[in-house]
Amino acid sequence: MFDDEKLPLRCDRAARQQPRPKSRRRLIAVLLPIAALAFIVVVPWLLPAASSTGSSGGNAFDNADQVSSGPDGRIDLTRLFFDVLSTDRLRSNLEYYTSGVHPAGANQTQATHTLEHFKQHGLDAEIVEYYPWLGRPVSQRVAVFNATTHVVEFEAGLQEDVVPGDPASENPNNLAAFHAYSAGGNVTGRLVYANYGRPSDFGALKRAGVSVKDSIAIVRYGKVLSNVKVHAAELAGARGVLIYSDPADDGYVRGNVYPAGPWRPESSIQRDSVLRQGVYPGDPLTPGYPSTKGAQRIEPSEAASLSSIPSLPLSYRDALPLLSATQGHGVAAGSIDDAWVGGLTSKGIEYWTGPSKLMVNLENRVTYETTPIQNVVGRIKGWEDPGQAVVI
Repeated sequence: MFDDEKLPLRCDRAARQQPRPKSRRRLIAVLLPIAALAFIVVVPWLLPAASSTGSSGGNAFDNADQVSSGPDGRIDLTRLFFDVLSTDRLRSNLEYYTSGVHPAGANQTQATHTLEHFKQHGLDAEIVEYYPWLGRPVSQRVAVFNATTHVVEFEAGLQEDVVPGDPASENPNNLAAFHAYSAGGNVTGRLVYANYGRPSDFGALKRAGVSVKDSIAIVRYGKVLSNVKVHAAELAGARGVLIYSDPADDGYVRGNVYPAGPWRPESSIQRDSVLRQGVYPGDPLTPGYPSTKGAQRIEPSEAASLSSIPSLPLSYRDALPLLSATQGHGVAAGSIDDAWVGGLTSKGIEYWTGPSKLMVNLENRVTYETTPIQNVVGRIKGWEDPGQAVVI
């Protein structure tokens, strides 16, 4: 059940049983989050005034005269999105929103910029503020050491290299290696490799006679969401989880790495959330209702969508010495299944399950607090049923 985490969500079953006729599923009203960059640049052409006059000073479309209309005179939205969208404008918007450090609740100037942009194109727009419970990384550590001599054999850098020609990679304030909504903690145990960290992978370890109890699990990104991996490890008895990007899934095995190609370089760290959104979506302390300023909140210990063991992401450069520590211990991963063998074989890794003889210390210090965030909402009045809404 954990592979897909298909737990019941709150929904209107009656509405699902009686779908609206296809002819009425028109654009009615659109709620535009700040991340809908492509939609931002097409807004001028979704409004009558904009579609007839365009916009001055760098329109989102290079070939506005080629926009076709349907038999009723309305804009052909399919052609609008796929034929005349300006890649230059998309590139400009993407650069603006992604070049700086922008964790949730930070950089309110971007919200203001988006609001002004919406209003310039005639949208009914506003900033709606919410107050979710958010975490900020304080310090992280992953170290391999000898429990007898206390000698540290390896300490992960948890840093990404500067990429020549990419100024964003030089920012000293770049976000630390951490998982949103990971539990804080300082835990130590032997290392066990669990493939992709799916429940089926932990089941395979159990059948192979490999115990995960009181260990630090190291798993690959991919196949299932990170929250599933952490929860599965927790159920298997692990004390903490390390998730790394294996080059067989996203790295040099697949092709040229950034900046020469699209694949992940050796120091790159994938950051994401381990919140179990399948239990209930949104703020873990306000289950089933919005995180308004005065909303009633439950205690973190009561939040079913939170895991209780710490986790951290790793680059495959940092994962290499950790996986080396498991070699010759436990079961050869390939004997469980060939798919357990990743792409670091070219670096001398044989992929064993462990548990390792050396110990691993995982420290994740994070501070949580209720933090205001800004949602930029733009509404476009629809042609039919304006009282209904389509959310993008």
